[in-house]
Amino acid sequence: MNQNQDDRRRYISWIFLPTILAIVIQTAMAIMALEFYVVAGMSTYKDGDYTSFVVKVINNYTNGDGAALSSVAYAIVTTVVAFYIFKKIFREGRISGLANKSQSLPLTVAGVIMFSCGMNYVTLYLLNSLASAFPTWLEEYNNLLDAAGVGSTMTIPMTAYAIILGPICEELLFRGITFFAAKKVMPVHFAILVQAIMFGAFHMNKLQGIYAFVLGLGLGYIMHLYDSLFMTILIHIIFNFIGTIGSEYLPTGGDSLISFFLCMLSSLVVTYLSIICLRKGAANLNNDDIFTDI
Repeated sequence: MNQNQDDRRRYISWIFLPTILAIVIQTAMAIMALEFYVVAGMSTYKDGDYTSFVVKVINNYTNGDGAALSSVAYAIVTTVVAFYIFKKIFREGRISGLANKSQSLPLTVAGVIMFSCGMNYVTLYLLNSLASAFPTWLEEYNNLLDAAGVGSTMTIPMTAYAIILGPICEELLFRGITFFAAKKVMPVHFAILVQAIMFGAFHMNKLQGIYAFVLGLGLGYIMHLYDSLFMTILIHIIFNFIGTIGSEYLPTGGDSLISFFLCMLSSLVVTYLSIICLRKGAANLNNDDIFTDI
């Protein structure tokens, strides 16, 4: 009994360590990239005071590829470290792929597409609702996106990070290490909730944190159904692709209060139906599934 308690206790720290590790690596990469810009700026800057020099360096860093490249470096380093930890501690040297995970490929594919599109609308309308209620949150969110180089004219490195590298890194951290560690010490429904909270908190921004939490709930449940990081990585990549590049091609609504409500309701219905498709398409549904009545 004591041995089991000790085994469970040692996994508690792994619920929080991935987030801390990611923040440390992210900060280190940003500092290293900024230091490079400082050194490069010192070699060419001749006129003006120290304040002007610092402003110029920061502008070059944020408006150029500096922020994007530091994000790419962070994602690569974190992915390698997280993959090693996940494989070594939580998978005992094995990584589960997509083979034999679906008993109905059409249902699974339909679920993936519907979830990616429906959740994009859910998070969009949620973001708009929160931004209307808390304008300062929107300003904070926009400033964060500008500092990260995310906008209408995204560079190739930032596009690669936002669509591919970021999702891979975050899925290994949260649907991988955090979720599996949480499952060791608590029921699966609490584990899904905890990893979603950590996923939202990691973004360190109120608006982004809230919709990341909502997305994390869905991805956590899908991870529970399919036991495959490849599955959640694929969905996360599609979700981010739609949100960054494909959003301008998707129809939007909600110009009036009634239409906004109807669009929000429709997106929730589509997302709910996607979960049903994914659940019915899963090959090995767990006996402790949290939605046994669906």
